[in-house]
Amino acid sequence: MGKDEIDTSVVSGLEGGSGDDGSSVKNADAQRLEQLGYKQELNRSISSFSNFGATLSIVSIPAATYPLFYYGLTTGGPAAMLISWPIVGFLSVSIGVSLGEIISAYPTAGGVYYWSANLAGPRLAPVVSFFTGWFNFVGQMGLTAAASFAAAQLIVACFYAGGVLNVVDYPTTGMFYVGIVNVVNFGILLASGLINTVGVKLLGKVTSLSVFFNIGGMLASVIAAVVMSPTHIPVADLFSYFVNETLMPDSYCIAISVLVACFTFCGYDSAAHLIEETAAAETGGSVSIVSTLITNVPLGFFVLLGLLTTVPADPDALVELALAPNSTSVIVDVITTATNVPFGLFLIAVVALSIAICAVSMVATHSRMIFAFSRDGAIPFSEFFHHLSPARVPARAVWFAIVIDTIICLPSLGAATAFTSLTTIGTVGLYISYAFPIFFRVLHMKQFKRGPWHAGVMGPILACIAVLWVCYVTVALNLPTSNPDPFVATLFNWAPVELGGLIILFTGFWVFSARKWFKGPKIDLETVKRFEAAGVFATA
Repeated sequence: MGKDEIDTSVVSGLEGGSGDDGSSVKNADAQRLEQLGYKQELNRSISSFSNFGATLSIVSIPAATYPLFYYGLTTGGPAAMLISWPIVGFLSVSIGVSLGEIISAYPTAGGVYYWSANLAGPRLAPVVSFFTGWFNFVGQMGLTAAASFAAAQLIVACFYAGGVLNVVDYPTTGMFYVGIVNVVNFGILLASGLINTVGVKLLGKVTSLSVFFNIGGMLASVIAAVVMSPTHIPVADLFSYFVNETLMPDSYCIAISVLVACFTFCGYDSAAHLIEETAAAETGGSVSIVSTLITNVPLGFFVLLGLLTTVPADPDALVELALAPNSTSVIVDVITTATNVPFGLFLIAVVALSIAICAVSMVATHSRMIFAFSRDGAIPFSEFFHHLSPARVPARAVWFAIVIDTIICLPSLGAATAFTSLTTIGTVGLYISYAFPIFFRVLHMKQFKRGPWHAGVMGPILACIAVLWVCYVTVALNLPTSNPDPFVATLFNWAPVELGGLIILFTGFWVFSARKWFKGPKIDLETVKRFEAAGVFATA
């Protein structure tokens, strides 16, 4: 990636300077933020590494692949999981690099919402930024709820694997199971809210630790399973081990098998939502996004490869494991069977903790998005939510996020596909919000002034690939995941219905109210001048 010449004081601060160097970094960041139209309100005390830690914990391999392991095993099996992973990974890197270029040019907590306004031009800024922001809001909501819910499922599964509960007396279809999962889920969200309310320094420490819990816990569970498993499937055989339990044609099954990888590779815009609290903002956010993706693509592939060598070689046994795990969780069954129950439960507990930390980071980014969105009056009761506590954190936005993330998990009380729906809503919402600024970055290429971090001549090419990939994902992940005859409502993918309902709500909000008064975020004066000079969407 290319780097233009930047201020040496900023570079020295990024490399670990202190005292005057650290102040120079913060001053440069605050000045750039002021140029973009905003005052430095949030406490800029998160290091670049903590920003990376938060991003890595959100783009979490175990938080996405472990709870969706059952989906992968029945929707294409090991072959589809392994083949789709590097393909989706590369396409996700194209999105990440494109967003990295934009965040370097516009380092604000509004993220994709602010970028869309600046890249669409003054006349289109209100409508484009409004819909970008709401898609991002929906995506953040789904992703946060899915992370906390996944951690809750793993914790409850440990009680089943340990013999405290059993699937005969307390089946996963019963109210006791879904009730206790929701209670644990609320506890995780509550703890996430408290950590986010205390202050940025505690949040920074938690997110820094998340790097070690996330990668360390995951690798420990995989290595232990591979080393201790009494049986192994040859690696070469995994790439032809195809399983289709969707009751759909194999081609259809392959098309929708990308959910596991897509859910993993989303949420990296969190680097932007924390950028007004991060030092060396013009490069730190970009590096966090791309470093996270470059780390997770190969790492996730080998994690899946290792775990899949330990699953049953017989397709019927594999399907039975995926559809009726003894512990209620496929990944818990896989790891405890490969190792032993006590040691396996310890490993799962560490993984569950790393996913819970992922939820903490997601609440942080979601609340910052709400704060930035309310700063420009884009949500109801904006004046109330655009508020900082004495610790200089958006506490009201934090607890608003906790409330809505708790509510969106409640459909699990009546639908077996609730978690899949959460992941789909989160993934599709975020992907669409990514596509808006990337599309306008290509459309208005001459009006886009690159920041110090950029991809050179590859930037526009990767941006075009990114937009086309988002179009595919939006369709594929909203398709039915199974085709039982007769129709079974609890097995239906309700994500497109729920997502469609949300789109109708915020579209109605725009048509009947917001379009009359919402002006969008403040646009960088230099950006306005470039649009005026080109005569492209120059006036509102």
